[in-house]
Amino acid sequence: KVLKSIVDKQMIELLLARLSHSSELDEIVVATSEEKQNDHLQVVVESLGFRCTRGSEKDVLSRFYESAKFVGADVIVRITGDCPLVDPALVDHCIKGYKNSNVDYFSNINPATYPDGLDIEVMSFESIERANNEADSDFDREHVTPYIRNSESFSKASMCYIEDLSNQRWSVDEPEDLDVVTNVFEHFSPDIFFDWKQVLELRKLQPI
Repeated sequence: KVLKSIVDKQMIELLLARLSHSSELDEIVVATSEEKQNDHLQVVVESLGFRCTRGSEKDVLSRFYESAKFVGADVIVRITGDCPLVDPALVDHCIKGYKNSNVDYFSNINPATYPDGLDIEVMSFESIERANNEADSDFDREHVTPYIRNSESFSKASMCYIEDLSNQRWSVDEPEDLDVVTNVFEHFSPDIFFDWKQVLELRKLQPI
């Protein structure tokens, strides 16, 4: 689905272009699975000038860990590929929150107050290494961070918005989600670097 077209660009290209405006990210890496259907995704990602790593389809935790280890990351920022509206300024804000909090894990998802589709998680390499070594349930390994989030042995902090917008859906899981996100990009076209507050204002003016 990340290769679906939105305003004449593939969704992954929009996401990577927007994330490239982050001042806190040192490198953006797409960690996809080894399944053959992702061969084309790797070609697209690398043609855009980004690194693409491959790993387990179902054990996504090991995929993230091996990818972070491969690129020598000391801090990992997790963004999912179905969130093309993620805001690079919000990513920077979250990374700064992580740095200032001196914790193992920092996010804007627990408690959830931002729209679904703006999820940002920041964690130390040591945290994901420990989770990879210790997590044994299929659920924890598929969803990457629950082991860290649910364990008392990791230090955690988070940031919240001033109001609860978590019922708003800005990610692309279903065909109708793609329609909503496409409408947003078409509204701002040709600008693809609008921020999340502009999207929020648009949604208030044009509820979907």
